[in-house]
Amino acid sequence: MSSTCAARPSARPWTARRCSSTTAPTGPTAAPSSRPRARSVRAASRASRPTTTTACYRGVSWSCAGAASAFCTCPRRCRPRPPEASGEPPARAEARCESCAVRGGVLGGVSASMSSIRTLIVGTAGHIDHGKSSLVRALTGIDPDRLEEEQVRGMTIDLGFAPYAHASGATVGMIDVPGHERFIRNMVAGASSVDLALLVVAADDGVMPQTREHLAILQLLGVSRGMVALTKVDLVDPELVELAHEELLEFLAGTFLEGAPIVPVSAVTGAGMDVLRSTLDGLLDEVQPHVPEGVFRLPVQRVFTVKGHGLVATGVPVSGVVRPGESLEVVRSGARARVRAVQAYGQSREQGQAGHSTALNLTGLSLDDLRRGDVLASLDAFRASRFLALSYEHVSGDVALQPRHPVRVHVGTAEVMGRAVMLQSETLPQGSELAGQAALALQLRLEEPVCSVAGDRVLLRDAASMRVLGGGTVLALTDGRLKRDKQRVLGELSAREAALGDVPALAQAVLAAAGVRAVPADELALECGVSSEALSLALRATVEQGDPVCAGSLYVAAAALQVIGDELVQRLKRAHRARPLLDWADRMELLAGQPWSDAVARAAMEHDARIETSSGGRVRRRGHQGRMNEELSAAKHRIVSALLQAGACPPVIGPELSLVSEQDTAALVEHLRHEGELLAAGPHLFHRDVMARMQRLLVEHADARDGAIDIPVLRDELGTTRKYLIPLLEAFDAAGWTVRHGDRRVLRRRDGAS
Repeated sequence: MSSTCAARPSARPWTARRCSSTTAPTGPTAAPSSRPRARSVRAASRASRPTTTTACYRGVSWSCAGAASAFCTCPRRCRPRPPEASGEPPARAEARCESCAVRGGVLGGVSASMSSIRTLIVGTAGHIDHGKSSLVRALTGIDPDRLEEEQVRGMTIDLGFAPYAHASGATVGMIDVPGHERFIRNMVAGASSVDLALLVVAADDGVMPQTREHLAILQLLGVSRGMVALTKVDLVDPELVELAHEELLEFLAGTFLEGAPIVPVSAVTGAGMDVLRSTLDGLLDEVQPHVPEGVFRLPVQRVFTVKGHGLVATGVPVSGVVRPGESLEVVRSGARARVRAVQAYGQSREQGQAGHSTALNLTGLSLDDLRRGDVLASLDAFRASRFLALSYEHVSGDVALQPRHPVRVHVGTAEVMGRAVMLQSETLPQGSELAGQAALALQLRLEEPVCSVAGDRVLLRDAASMRVLGGGTVLALTDGRLKRDKQRVLGELSAREAALGDVPALAQAVLAAAGVRAVPADELALECGVSSEALSLALRATVEQGDPVCAGSLYVAAAALQVIGDELVQRLKRAHRARPLLDWADRMELLAGQPWSDAVARAAMEHDARIETSSGGRVRRRGHQGRMNEELSAAKHRIVSALLQAGACPPVIGPELSLVSEQDTAALVEHLRHEGELLAAGPHLFHRDVMARMQRLLVEHADARDGAIDIPVLRDELGTTRKYLIPLLEAFDAAGWTVRHGDRRVLRRRDGAS
């Protein structure tokens, strides 16, 4: 896309006609600033700027419309750059603004042609009016306060975004969060994607309530690296700066920012900004960038429409890669969309990936189909649930965690109401007694389903007071409510927690919990938060070692196969006792009514040395032989001889015929039927040789009558009676030899209609 911008007085860039995530309050509900002096300094600073803004036209960048999280290099409200300052031809220079130039002076800018993007996100944090937005503007040249209400009131209400130019030339995303306690939900939505925290504390105010709360939130969300900017040093004496520094050292002790750099700065005068940039660059070099692997998943931060382009969704992907032309789904609803185009930091990109502040132009969805908190993901790769099991850490010393405590749950960019249910005990520690204890097993029962995977961080706030209660790590999405004080449940959750970050170990924990119920590969991949291909690769070595076992598209733990093998051996013992003359049991009969899939049963038979299989669906305990002694062998001979001699009028086979017990006679009949020597026709049993002779006579009879069958004549030819002939003919019908038409039958191969 072209990077042309035109400067015009009091003009705004494209703004979304509708925006699903604007939460700016208006009128008397807004809290006034408690720092009039600093407010006046900020207002005077803003008033001194030119009022000319820039406008991004249709061919430039749709991702900056509505201040999306991927930014145009000609952002809203940046200073126009005079043509003579650029050294370029007037036609081109007039179309650029100051923040499009390479960083220089107090205000930094981003080159219109960014050579690379670092897959990291820097996020601000701190109390209201401590200078977070001013600091972002000084670092990037972009005013992150995009809403008109923010400009009028001089306070950040919703998330702001800007691209920061690293000294190496790479671009890093920067998120500015609101500091007011009423907008903590917006702060959490931004902080959920932060890799490096920039805690902002004003030298004239020191540590304030939202400073403490923001730091606790960052720690609960798993942020582990960062620095501190001690701002507004131009408003206080050096002695106060030193006191503020000492206060910060004491405040940060025991947190992830203990020992982190503290840089005194002034966004107004530019004092300390070079040190801040170099320190920030050094920390960014130490943070491991996101690797674009796994299944694509993007928690949506903003949704808006752009004239001429349609729906745009923005956010920071937590895993995977997406390219134009691919299809995604809204995990909560299952609605699907196609990616028309991808932008990152105002530039069209071949792909969006984990760690990039990304904007997706989508088709197939309307603005009502998507909202902040939704997750856009690869098709059928994730699921949403109302029940989340997690390892929870309580940090509030003021608010007690009650049974079924009403909470506001923040996961990704979503905020959902629900209840927190402790799983260990009916007696819950209260207030400060619970704060600081070891992690506890807890289940969240939400009012709406959310998309999450094992390892995601969750923040809990009290539903009434809005105070931060604590946070935790998702261990599993469950299908329903978990029972309290169940050692099996607690053991499974403990195993999952110990396996977080290790795909093979987590898969083993999931399979162990599933027991004899094998887990499909796609379901196991979903539980582990990886693609099916990545799961197969991760489990290749352990599968080769025999645990777990891959049975077609199913995975099952080796221990579960042992349990299944034990059950199969017991079934085989019963089958052999029931039919002692048979060497083999029928596999279909053996597996009838089983709780496992056929593929898992086959795998258990193959892996169990106690079980032997053969062609034809036969199975037995290894080495088993049917017991055919001389007495039974003689009885068998008498039965066969009698059937051959009787021909088409077979006798009833009983102890009178076999001269052995009724049980042994029944076993002999089963043996002969299993071996194929006896064939049933209704209640009668015929020897197979007799049946073959009758089939030949049937064909000869029908051939002589052009396919027709004369039942009385056939009866006489077979030398039988109607008692045996009717079941025989029905058996011939079932076998496909004959076809019945009303009261007559014909040979099927002569029946032209068949």
